Amino acid sequence: MKVEVVYATAQGANAEELELPEGATVQVAVAASRFASTPVAGTAIFGKAVTGDRVLEEGDRIELLRDLLIDPKEARRRRAELS
Repeated sequence: MKVEVVYATAQGANAEELELPEGATVQVAVAASRFASTPVAGTAIFGKAVTGDRVLEEGDRIELLRDLLIDPKEARRRRAELS
């Protein structure tokens, strides 16, 4: 089965397509990807948070989530101050 592992940075998204056996989990996919040593805050599939033991389906896009650089409320407050 084919799945995609995506890691987004401020410079853009990096993606890798993998061919994995049926029954593979998110954890297996991340370990098989070039992002295996990348520190992540969490994982999601098509924007919905998942754990490493989630069994993958054909065509899933696994998103590796980074820590937030700034609290969203603080960012909105700063933008409002500039307007």
